[in-house]
Amino acid sequence: MLLVMIRKIALDTVKFVKYISLLILIIIMPSLLLGSSAFAVEVTNLYTGKILVNDKSQKTRIKAHKWAIEQVLSKVSGNNNILENTVIKREVLRNSASYIRSFAFKTDEQGRTFLVDQFYQTKIDELIKSVGGSLWGRRRPNTLVWLVIEEGVNRSIVELEQYPQLSEVLSQSSDDRGLPLLLPLMDTIDKGAIYSSDIWARFEEPVIAASIRYNVDNYIMARMRYVHSTKGNNYQKGWLLQFQLMKQKKPLLTGEFNGEQFSVIRQMVNNIGDYYASEYAINSEQTGADNLELTLEDVPNVVALTKAEKYLKSLPPVADVKLLQVNKHQVKFLLDLSGEVGDVIRALSLLSEFEKMKDTDEPVTTLSIDEQLNNLPKEYTDETTPAGDNASLLNTTGDLANQVELVDSGSSLEESAATLEESSVSLDPEVKAEVKKKTIFLNYKWLGK
Repeated sequence: MLLVMIRKIALDTVKFVKYISLLILIIIMPSLLLGSSAFAVEVTNLYTGKILVNDKSQKTRIKAHKWAIEQVLSKVSGNNNILENTVIKREVLRNSASYIRSFAFKTDEQGRTFLVDQFYQTKIDELIKSVGGSLWGRRRPNTLVWLVIEEGVNRSIVELEQYPQLSEVLSQSSDDRGLPLLLPLMDTIDKGAIYSSDIWARFEEPVIAASIRYNVDNYIMARMRYVHSTKGNNYQKGWLLQFQLMKQKKPLLTGEFNGEQFSVIRQMVNNIGDYYASEYAINSEQTGADNLELTLEDVPNVVALTKAEKYLKSLPPVADVKLLQVNKHQVKFLLDLSGEVGDVIRALSLLSEFEKMKDTDEPVTTLSIDEQLNNLPKEYTDETTPAGDNASLLNTTGDLANQVELVDSGSSLEESAATLEESSVSLDPEVKAEVKKKTIFLNYKWLGK
């Protein structure tokens, strides 16, 4: 009898361990997938221009102010070509000072002096919009750069300590474009996980495995070598940089540049910046006539509700957000779009707090951004209907934040909704009119805290 009990306990223990192992795998699996968009970061210096200067004279300062506004216009729009626009050229030449909120000279650890300009966000955005340029939000993909340089018979992975100048050029170039790019640490963990030959030969598996610890959206495999100009050679004398921007095993962008060493790195960064901007920046000429009704599942309380509304308002394609309905742990928002629905999906794909779901009648599955965009035609044709009055609309107007103080932050959504309804705030007639317009429906799940 005792042996039977021991055997049963052992079997139960094994089952429990297997269950826990499976549970842990399920929990950590999303963070192991580089294809997830959970690692995009917020760029905080988009409206800051930083220019290296030799002195603090007025003549130098005037030139640096012009270069600084060009830097900011490029970062905010995601497009270097905007600087070729005649209106932009005129504003940079004649009115740069009117866009500057403040400026200061700063010296770094190496004794270099920089002029740092802080620009008015509203004025910069309005200037870009006035010429039909794009606006790229602060949330941007985080990218790891695996760069191997060949010098003679040696090939080394570029990192800060061994290659400070190349690292500085990469850092400055990424800052100029507002791109979160980082180099590997090349500590004992990296050295035990990856070799220069893996990157040079573009072996994806070891590169993906070594990139996991950095929590990035995408990674770059790049190789750089010096080529000599010889008969029949397709390249000029100088450095040849070849790279691939990757999401897991999928190539997103491939390119090569030939020339001076620092120049080819800048060209690679600019090329990557152009690609990202083409995917995520919002064309200011696209003024969406449609509304977007976004249903958000699994929202536990009013604090999470407020956070969700704040995130939605921060998206470049969204002009305004109105709360429509609260039903248990489900909330509905009406989004007034300044861009297109595809722009909203691209922007939400960079927020780990939102997960796109299929229709509620179908099994819930996570969709890739490509699948989400491919489904848009169906959503436009099958789900676009005039939205009539809804008896269950939550009676609110304006920002939810203005009414949060009416409820306990730990309250459930049902309690919060009841409290808000008791506040007797009437639904603005303009909101009702908005709801009656043609509305597109999307369904998301809240993963935030």
